[in-house]
Amino acid sequence: MLSFDLEPRVGYLYVTLTGELELGAAEAKFSEMLAAAAILRQAKILIDCSRVTGNWAPDHRYAFGSHLAAEVRRRSGQFPAFPRIAIHAVAPLMDPNRYTQTVANNRHCAGIVVLAGRLR
Repeated sequence: MLSFDLEPRVGYLYVTLTGELELGAAEAKFSEMLAAAAILRQAKILIDCSRVTGNWAPDHRYAFGSHLAAEVRRRSGQFPAFPRIAIHAVAPLMDPNRYTQTVANNRHCAGIVVLAGRLR
C-alpha cells in the first residue's frame, strides 16, 4: 500500500512516498498529492520515491506518464503557475531512460523531470 507525507519547504513542496508500487495506487496517490499541492498553492513539487519498493515495466511507466500529464493539465488552473514536478527514484525503480518523463512531456506537460541518484 502506498502512502505519502507532505512537507512544505521554502519554494516547493517535498513529498515522501513509501510502500509497494502498483499502478492504480500510484495514479490515485499522485492525484491526491496534486490536489494537496493545489490547496497549499505549491506549484513546485519534489516527489521522493526512494522508499518505494517494486519494479515497473515500460507499460506501467507509459500509463503513469499519461496519467501524470492528464492530471497536471486538469488541475493546472488551481495553481499560481503551471506545476513543475521532479520525481526522485533509485534502482530498481528509477528509469535511467526517463520514459515516464518523455511520455508526460509528449503530452504537452513540460516541467516534469525524473531524477536519479541521491538527494542532498
